[in-house]
Parts: sequence; structure tokens; C-alpha cells
Amino acid sequence: MAAHDSVSLARGTTPTHALIVGSAAVFTDMLVHGLAVPVLPLLPAVVEAGPAATGVLFSSYAVTMIIATLFAGRIVDRHGPKLPLLIGLVGLGAATLLFAAGGPYWLLLVARIAQGIAGGMSWVAALSLIAATTSFDKRGQAMGIAISSLTLGVLLGPPLAGFLAERLGTAAPFLFAAAIALLDGVLRIVLVKDSPRVTDDTAGPFAVLRVPGSISIVIAVAVGAAVLSGIEPVLPVHLGAGSLAIGLLFGLAALAAIIANPIVGRYVTTAPPRFLIGAGVVAVAAALFAIGFAAEPWQTGVGMILLGVSSALLLAPATTMIGEQGLRSTPPTLGGSYSLYNLAYAAGLAVGPLLTGFAVQQAGFTAAMIIAAVVLALLGTASLIRLPATAPADRT
Repeated sequence: MAAHDSVSLARGTTPTHALIVGSAAVFTDMLVHGLAVPVLPLLPAVVEAGPAATGVLFSSYAVTMIIATLFAGRIVDRHGPKLPLLIGLVGLGAATLLFAAGGPYWLLLVARIAQGIAGGMSWVAALSLIAATTSFDKRGQAMGIAISSLTLGVLLGPPLAGFLAERLGTAAPFLFAAAIALLDGVLRIVLVKDSPRVTDDTAGPFAVLRVPGSISIVIAVAVGAAVLSGIEPVLPVHLGAGSLAIGLLFGLAALAAIIANPIVGRYVTTAPPRFLIGAGVVAVAAALFAIGFAAEPWQTGVGMILLGVSSALLLAPATTMIGEQGLRSTPPTLGGSYSLYNLAYAAGLAVGPLLTGFAVQQAGFTAAMIIAAVVLALLGTASLIRLPATAPADRT
């Protein structure tokens, strides 16, 4: 067996079971994250705390996720993926039940922190489980399926939460999430028979970061995550609409991303990455300006569609390119590539709400959208400077 194939294929956890568990884990995490989007900003305890505190509440998930990701990597190295998968399950269950209580603010903050710990543990463990049981040549395809499951969670969460909150009250989405987490937990316990470790993928995310061009890709990923997360805590309060309407708006953005992703993906290996990511930067600025100056609901909808398209233009090329960067690192690593991707994505999730939350409190909604558009456009433009000049298929 070649070095790149020396994974734990003989262990009790099969590649299929690993893919099911890993995909379900990231799907559940992002579903719960999406369920919170149209509900949390409208809870009395959060409204009373103000826009800046709302931004802190939303970004605390990502900040905690970044910290947990670093610890999760050590746990996976020493004990394998199963232990952090179970830690993530406990954290997610606790978070959903605390959210259902509806306040006070400090309790909701504790819930977001628990959710961040769960996300950091589950994401790293899920991807590591897939990597540890899947041969290197098939690992990229498996990772793609897992990322698609993540996107599906993002798509379903907001509109589902809006529907449940409108019909059954604000606690309903989180009680539903607790039930989904329970089902996810059954999969983690039943299908993961052991805790296999990767034997051919030893380099970490910082080895990938040292490869020329990786920093530019990391910035593009962070901007792609920050643009949508920055809207989450401030748009519901600005519009003053119900949870269902807010959920549908965010669902519209996620649906646009779902449609745009395969279209953009078709050109990732043929079009220059600078063109695709540059177009994404332009779409980011256009989306935030459209939302900031919108006077009618349909105009806000157009802005949300642009947000979804911008996400695809930024993240689809970056997701492919980060894997190529891992193959260029010393030693080559695919797991390290997606760990770096997760860290960059979580950093964007943290920065976006902080930026817009404080800007709205200090300058108002429209000015905050202008500020966010300028800041994120500048960062996105900076990512183009040292971005690898050719698509992966063009490498010699």
C-alpha cells in the first residue's frame, strides 16, 4: 500500500459510515447556527442589550470555535476523532436547550460559547474521521460531500426557524434543533466503532499557511464568511419583520449560493482565480450597498441574492485552491488544508458580526453597510495580490 493510502481502512469504522457521521455532524452544526439567525436578534433580552452586544453574541460562536479548533486538533492527534465528536455532541445539546430558555443575555452568551465549542470539536473531528478512513485519492471527493452537507444546513436553518417561531414560538426552533442533535448523536455513537487516526496526513494548517499564496486564499475565505455573518445580527432588527420573513430572506441568500456554487465550480479549473474572486469582491460591495440603501423588501431581497452569489464566487475557488496548497506543503496534507479553511471561515464568522454590530450602534444601519462594504472590499482586493495566478488544472 502506498504512503498516501496508509490510512486506517481495516478498522471497524468504514469509509461510508465515516462520511455519513462526518456529513451529519457539520450539517447539524450549521443547521443549528442557521436556526439562530432569525430568532436570536429578536429575543427581548438581545434587543434590550443593543446592536453591539448582538454582534458580540453572534461573533462569540466563531471566536470560541477558533479556540476549540486548536484544542480539537490535539485531541484528535492523541485520541482520534470519536472523543471530540462526543464532546461536540454534549456542547450542542446544551446550547440548544439554553437557547430555548430565551434569556437573559448572559445565558444566551453561554449558549453561543457552548455552540462554538461544539462546532470546533465537531468540524475538526468530522473531517479527521473522513480523512482517517478514506484513501488519499478519494478523500477530496468525500470532503466535497461533507462541505455540501454543511451548505445544506445553512440553506435550511433560517427559513425553518422562521416558520417554527411564527407558528409555535421562539423556543420551538431550538427544541427542534435538540431533537436533530439527538439523532446526530445516535449516528456518532452507533456508526463510529473505533477512533481511527490519519497516518498519511501529518502536517497541520500552519504548514499549509507557509505555502506561497495561502494567505491570500485565507483572506478570501474569511471575507466570504464575514459578509453573510455580518448581516445576521443587524438586518432582523433593522427591518422589524417577523421571524418567518427574516428566515426567508436568509434562505434566499443561501439558495442563491447553492445555485451559484456548481455554476462557479464548473469554471474553477479553467478561469483565472483572480477573475472569480475579484468578481466576488465586487458582488460583496454591491450586495452591502443594495441592502444598506434598500427602501423596499424586494430591494433587500436583491441584496441577499447578491450576498449568496458573492459567497459562491469567493468560496468555491478558495475551497479547491486550499486543497491544492496542501498538496504543495511539506509534507503534503489534505486534512491540514481543510483545518486551515475552517479556521479562516470561523475568523470571518467572528469579524463580520463585530464589524456591523458596533458600526450600527455608532453610525446607523446604512452607514454600517457602507463601512462594511469598504472594509471587506479592501480586504478582498488585498487577497488578489498574491493569489496563485493559475487555476489548479493549469499547474505543470
